Formats: sequence, structure tokens, C-alpha cells
Amino acid sequence: MERSPTCLQRPVRWGVGVAAMLLALAACSGSSGLQGDDAPVQPDLPGDPGNADLPDVPGDAALDTAPEAVADVAADACTPDCAGHSCGDDRCGGSCGACTAPHTTCDPVQGKCVTTCDWATEKPAAWGPAGHVSALQTLADATVVKATCFDYTGDGIGDNGFKAMAGQFNGPLFDAIGNGSLVLLFELAGVTDFDNTASFQLNGLLGASTTTPPATTGDFQVQEASYITGNCQPRYLLGGASIMARALAAGPSELHLSIPIEADLIFDATLIQVKAKGTLNPGAGADGVEMTDGVLSGVLTQQQWDSAIARLQAACDAAPAAAKPSFCSYLNAQPDFSWYDLHVNGDGTFSAKTKDLPGDALSVCFSFTLSKARVVGFAP
Repeated sequence: MERSPTCLQRPVRWGVGVAAMLLALAACSGSSGLQGDDAPVQPDLPGDPGNADLPDVPGDAALDTAPEAVADVAADACTPDCAGHSCGDDRCGGSCGACTAPHTTCDPVQGKCVTTCDWATEKPAAWGPAGHVSALQTLADATVVKATCFDYTGDGIGDNGFKAMAGQFNGPLFDAIGNGSLVLLFELAGVTDFDNTASFQLNGLLGASTTTPPATTGDFQVQEASYITGNCQPRYLLGGASIMARALAAGPSELHLSIPIEADLIFDATLIQVKAKGTLNPGAGADGVEMTDGVLSGVLTQQQWDSAIARLQAACDAAPAAAKPSFCSYLNAQPDFSWYDLHVNGDGTFSAKTKDLPGDALSVCFSFTLSKARVVGFAP
């Protein structure tokens, strides 16, 4: 089967890491015919994980159109969420507060007021040891998911509602990383002890290899888009990271996604309960770190998704008919509620979706491999 560039090449074009793939679901969901946990998963092929040249999953008649789901959509309710935030987006288009001197700018990642910086003179000039994401895929095998991914429902079993899309996204991810069009770096900021470090910040950076053709290890440059220029802090980070006996753990944190779709069109959402884990290989140092068993997980709530799509739709509606962004036509796709494998409880915890607990959140789980990387500066 020929890959559809409409749904499958978009993660490569946007190139903003794992999060970018979630937006492509808006266009793919209406015709995917996937049936949640009951949908068959397309197997990976050697050398090209998740190759999409496989049969489509049949049958869109069984989509989750239960009255509860329909009622939830009809209500179109949005509950502001400012827990732990003193400023920034309240997840419903409103604000959690304004910043005043001396902390005059809001860090949207942390939702806190921070001191501004002069990007031209105070931007980072040195970086800690880093690893290049040389392999990345969403885990599809149910047995591997249960044993490897993070557990969000408290039943001791790993969760990955996104596994149903593995056949469509792992192939393009493999290609993008292989040809260097998608370069993701994890920086272990300030780490010098790779056996045991009590606390540090794990930064996610977008970059490019300094060699031609692109290499998977060696020297890399980072893109300025990896940082918030108002406070000189990384745009994507996991706080509370630690290393114990070379086992790295990070999170849970929120990961605020501001993904440029086209000029002046931004997909803005937040992944919650983002966690990472893996074991650092021996030999880590200033020239970088290696890891072969990395896992990165998070949760995207339906409320976040709906709010992000609504903001995109508003931007599309406001654009002149002759100048509407090409992506606007995809916003008409009907959401496939079978994506959502989790139900958000009133106390903020999660349960597995059932007939009585309709799905309103999607667990996402990826495995990754790190090869040694050294950040040498900003990309021109």
C-alpha cells in the first residue's frame, strides 16, 4: 500500500519531536477506522519499524459513538486548570494570572513568573552532556507495552493508547531520524556523575548534526526554537530528574507544546504526567551519553486536544478565504473517540476506560535509544 503523504509525512515536515505526531491525528482520525484497544496492531518490519506498507485496519462502523461520548462532545465544556501555575494559559483560552516586576515574564512550560533575560547577550553558551535520539518508536506489541510503558491507571500494567497508530507513524519516524530531518537531543544539564546524581533538569532540544551526511553521534548544533527567548530557558524540559546506579528517571512533569503548523498557525497543547526512564550505558562523559532502553510517556486529555483544535479553527475562520492555511481543510475531520484509552477521574487520577467511564484521555508511550552527542553551539 502506498503511504499517504497527507497523514504520514506530516510528522517529518513539522519536525518538533514526539509531540508533533499527535497533531497529525486530526487529519487521520476521521478515516482511520481504528477501534481502540481492540484494533489489530500492524507489526514492525526489520530495518523500518512500523512500515506502513501494510493493510489498513478495517471497519469504521465500530467507532466509539456511545451516548456518553456524544454527550461529552455536545457539552463542549472546558474546565480551567491552573493547579501549580501562577501565570500562563488556563487550558481553556483564559489566563492563570499576570506577572509583575521583578519577575516580568511568564514561563509557559512551568506556568511561573520568571525574570526576563536579554537573549542576545545571555543565551546559553555551553551545554551539559547530551544524547541524540537515534531511534524512536511508539511501542505496539501489547506484551511489551504492559511490561515497559508507564502505568497510569494503578493496575501495574503499562499503558499506550497510541499503539494503534504505530503502523502509520513508526515508519516516517524511522525515515526522519535516519535522514537527519528530525534531530532530538536530551541534555543532562549540569550532570557530571553518571552513576548517581540526586537532582537535575532533563532538557529536550531540537538540533542538527554538524556533518554531511548527518551523523547519529558526534557534534550537534541546537536550534534557537528550543528555547524561550524571553527567559533563556529550554522550551521542553522534565524537572525532578535523577540518576541512581545509572538508572535515569525524570518527571512527572507537564510538557507544553507550541508546534508551528504553518506561518502564524500554532498547535498549542500540554501533555501531562510526562515521564522518562532508562539506563545509562557505561562510558558516559562530556562527549555524551548512550542509552538503549529509554522510555518516554505522557497523557493528552481530550479537553487539551479539543481546546487546541478550537484555537486552530478560530485562526482558520479569521483568515481571508484566499489566504487560508492549507492545514485548515483537515480540521473538519471528525475526532475518533476510540483513541482515548483513559478516563480522567475527578481527583486527577486515571482509570481505564469502560462503558461507565468513557475515554477522555490518551496515553502515549515511546521507546528511544540515545547515542553520544556534544552540543557545540546554535545552528545558523
